[in-house]
Amino acid sequence: MISFLSEFGVHPDEYDVRACLDWCEDRFIWPDMRLYGEGLGDTYSGYGYTKVCNYTPYFLIFSKISFIFRQFMSDLPYYRMPNLLLMLFMSVCVIRNIRKHNYLLLGFGICAQAWYIFSYVTADAFDFVLSFIAMMLLADRNSFLWKTVDAEDLEQSSHIIIRCVLLGLLYGLIMLGKPYYYAELLLTFVVLVWHLVKSEFNIRKQLLRRYILITCVTLAVFCGRAALDLHYYGTGKAEVKQEMERLYADPDKNPDTPVEEQAQSFRMYQKGYKVSDVFVLEPDWGKEIFRSMVSARVSSSGDEPYYIMMGVLYLTIYVMIGVCLVKQHDHLIFIAGTLINVTGVVAAVFSSYLSDIQPQGRYLLPIILTTCYLGSRAETLWKKNYFKVIVLLTGCMSVLYFGLFDSRALIDLDHVRALLGI
Repeated sequence: MISFLSEFGVHPDEYDVRACLDWCEDRFIWPDMRLYGEGLGDTYSGYGYTKVCNYTPYFLIFSKISFIFRQFMSDLPYYRMPNLLLMLFMSVCVIRNIRKHNYLLLGFGICAQAWYIFSYVTADAFDFVLSFIAMMLLADRNSFLWKTVDAEDLEQSSHIIIRCVLLGLLYGLIMLGKPYYYAELLLTFVVLVWHLVKSEFNIRKQLLRRYILITCVTLAVFCGRAALDLHYYGTGKAEVKQEMERLYADPDKNPDTPVEEQAQSFRMYQKGYKVSDVFVLEPDWGKEIFRSMVSARVSSSGDEPYYIMMGVLYLTIYVMIGVCLVKQHDHLIFIAGTLINVTGVVAAVFSSYLSDIQPQGRYLLPIILTTCYLGSRAETLWKKNYFKVIVLLTGCMSVLYFGLFDSRALIDLDHVRALLGI
């Protein structure tokens, strides 16, 4: 409903992101950001950069799907259909596996922001799907990943190189996405290294070869994209980016604007602020980013009972998982996962400090995925009905709030009447 009925532009960055998607309809390679005369300038945001030139292949791939829908949806939001299809794919994955793997509900069932990113056009949806797949592969001991690296299959697999290449492509695509999803790459690295350490000595060399092959393919994907930028800009990409900012950035974010006249929250490090000053300029930063994660909006006020209850439920689930893993003598992975989650929060703070203060819940979605993996390790906990009830309650609360409150804030009835010709 939100995809079809919400007005264009009520979602984050949708104006320039849609322009990026439209521009890529008949393109198959990332452009030079200095490209003139072909409409690339229309894709630039007020920050003075174009997402078309980001490393992600999202726009190059999904613009073709968007083009197909545009042919028979000219009056409807065709540009949101690719993400809606991704949402369908995610839902099918979870529904098909939820009986055997209850923990998947933690990754795609208790966080409204995880659904919201599929209701409008944003590359975050693609990054989330890839990271979710990586988490699923890591959590399921019968998955494609473990069949590739498992010691029992070392001598039997005849297609091991192809398997390693496919895994490397998956991780390489994640590496091309938003940096905060690197958390899932880090989690995968930690788990696989620990698997190597625990393996018998005589098979470690074979395992290590597979790890190296996967890593090489991952880096090859990333370096291949970086090589294109090297071809375009040489070693002067930073200077070119600044040149484009001068051309396209809004006055309060333009390098030619005197520092004292720029937006105070923009690139605080250039203005001599400390990291802690993020919380001086935005005292409710922590409250807003959490509330945005459990809903679709950045808000520091209103609906207090819901936010408090969600905070309590989230904390209860996390603590119960931690206690279970400690009892199972699996405390090291819980500590590692917790450190990765804390690093994600710290990275979100630094993003506000280095770029612009934006306490958006989508930056914390990798925490949900890491917690989902930790939940998969707490096998005995899923045998407890009271824990299932807590997770189910958290999911129901999220669905109710997303449907009854977020959707009402995002769907304007006047726009719907105009859309329907009423």
